[in-house]
Amino acid sequence: VVSTQSTGKAMVSSPDEGLDKSLIHGYSLRSRKHDSTTETSSELTPSKPTPSEDTEKEEEMSHGKNPGFFGLGSDLFSVCILMFLYVLQGVPLGLSSSIPILIQQKVSGYSQQAAFSIVSYPFSCKLLWAPLVDCIYSKKLGRRKSWLVPLQYWIGGVMLYIPSVIGDALGHNGGEINVGVLAGWFCFLTFLAATQDIAVDGWALTMLSSRNVGWASTCNTVGQTVGFFFGYLGFLALESPMFCNVFRSVPVDVGCVTMESYLRFWGVVFILTTTFVAIFVREKDVDSSEQDEGFVETYKSMMKILRLKSVLIYIGCIFVIKASFAPLDALTGLKLLESGLTKDCLVSLSALLIPLQVLLPLIITKYTNSQFPLNTYASGVLPRILGGLLITLFVYYAFSVTEFGPMFYIIGLILQILYSAAATMMFVSQMMFNARVSDVRMGGTYMTLLNTLINLSGTLPQTLSLWFVDRVTTSSCVGSETVTSCYMDKETCTASGGTCSTDTDGYFVLVSIGMCFALLWKWKLSKVYLRLQTQSIESWHVSSTG
Repeated sequence: VVSTQSTGKAMVSSPDEGLDKSLIHGYSLRSRKHDSTTETSSELTPSKPTPSEDTEKEEEMSHGKNPGFFGLGSDLFSVCILMFLYVLQGVPLGLSSSIPILIQQKVSGYSQQAAFSIVSYPFSCKLLWAPLVDCIYSKKLGRRKSWLVPLQYWIGGVMLYIPSVIGDALGHNGGEINVGVLAGWFCFLTFLAATQDIAVDGWALTMLSSRNVGWASTCNTVGQTVGFFFGYLGFLALESPMFCNVFRSVPVDVGCVTMESYLRFWGVVFILTTTFVAIFVREKDVDSSEQDEGFVETYKSMMKILRLKSVLIYIGCIFVIKASFAPLDALTGLKLLESGLTKDCLVSLSALLIPLQVLLPLIITKYTNSQFPLNTYASGVLPRILGGLLITLFVYYAFSVTEFGPMFYIIGLILQILYSAAATMMFVSQMMFNARVSDVRMGGTYMTLLNTLINLSGTLPQTLSLWFVDRVTTSSCVGSETVTSCYMDKETCTASGGTCSTDTDGYFVLVSIGMCFALLWKWKLSKVYLRLQTQSIESWHVSSTG
């Protein structure tokens, strides 16, 4: 699945750039004293159960006798609800990522793609209002449902309204693409989804019993992957005349749906399912002994967290590696479209990866659910670099051929699987580590802070990549007597009777620089990064007296 925070990178699958969500604590990280006989200060180990957990222990014993489906016992319904909430969350994100594919053939250069990429930033800035979601709520409605229910109604309402204005912005009536209108509405939609994300992440902390809390990460990854599939690949397939004509007796030149009709459909789905959650899903009462900090205190704690040495080193290391892969993630799909690959073929390649994206997190979780999840992250860097280099050669080859045969698509699929597997491995292990070091006393705010900073480390370099690629590309105007260069102005060359010939493609320049930094990270920074998981849990928390 393509990154949810991307700008249409359909070839390269990079879940660690996009599925910006929080895995829930596999260990109890409540404030406690360490038992010197069972744990050392240099390891992250499970805490002793608190008295408030006695009831959960009894539930675990009963679950052991009657484990039920996948050993979930009475948590099966809760897992289904969490999974479905994450599916809903992925739909608007997928729809946002489909817009760059729709407009790529109608815009000049990549600057407008860079402008549209702002739709991903609400996920990267949600820490600014996360304390509001944690601290302000109605006890009558429930702490998380106070936000979740109105937010999802609002998302449904927006999806029902924007079809009335988005058609002209997409140029459906013969007009020009209006990137400003598209970016504004989808940015607002992403803002609502990001706020819903905070509420769901916080609810997952209390919805599942301690023995099954690790399932929250699976619901997170699998649910949003499926939702993103519906919003991105599902829409692009149903919007494609080629795909729809397979099921028609008489071919026509329009798809099964339009962006407007698809938005209306999901608007109705949001409203109906939110009504079900509001009426039939009960929320556990908040334990007064585990109340989060107040609103002002939470912001103060966030500032203190940002000054922790461990957090600064962690975010710095993540920023370097994400920036290294940003040009590849942001530009590859769009470059393949530029090379002549059709939108339908690009969507088909991505669709074949869906089973892998769903199953891979289930497999990887088994190996990352340990004391040292960052080992798995570091192990995925070299395979991802290798996959990235091979994909770069694949793009170069795409520009050198006039027809794409079956072997071209087979090679493309294999490369995509290799790159996606490495990226998923890095994503799952990174989110697991975030859950391990997060302070449960701050509810979902601590995890949101880490995850959004990490996501910003990916979205900002991707925007810069889209903005810079035209500026580092050199091209000449061939066949014109008055114009010699096509720099940022291909229309002038074409109007003068010439054609643009690329001398140096900025895509290959930026990707090559990124791969060099990724190798440097693996050689030097990975050692610093891995040492972070051996530090005591207290080095990641802010003292209540500090």
